[in-house]
Amino acid sequence: MKGQARWYMPLLILILFMTGCSYTEGSASGEMPEMIRVKMMIPDKVKVSEEAALQIQLTQGEQPVNDADHVQFQIWNEQNEPEAPSIEKGMMNADELEARGAVKASSVGDGIYEVKHTFLEPGVYVVQAHVTSGAMHTMPRAKVVVE
Repeated sequence: MKGQARWYMPLLILILFMTGCSYTEGSASGEMPEMIRVKMMIPDKVKVSEEAALQIQLTQGEQPVNDADHVQFQIWNEQNEPEAPSIEKGMMNADELEARGAVKASSVGDGIYEVKHTFLEPGVYVVQAHVTSGAMHTMPRAKVVVE
């Protein structure tokens, strides 16, 4: 029995060593990809009846995201915030957002998405971006004063 144990022990150590060395971090780690970041590029003030460029820049890590699934802007006067969907209904999809007045943004390169908008009345407006990229969804807001 002693002779067999001497022969099996190095083999067992070799198998454990080979198994440990063949493990790759990304293959079985189940890690989530890095979150998308949204930089709002909305002017602080605009004039009534003047076209304004409303932009966001999307990045993931240090790389621009030029292939987001959906990028939409929802714009409203802060006095008239739209009603949020009920908890039972859950998050609205892109078509439902467009039915409620959201505007689809266009990619202009370098991770920048843009909508041109003309504000017809003075006031303080909320601009909310709805961004879906893969399994990630974010909805940052910014305010703009229209004079």
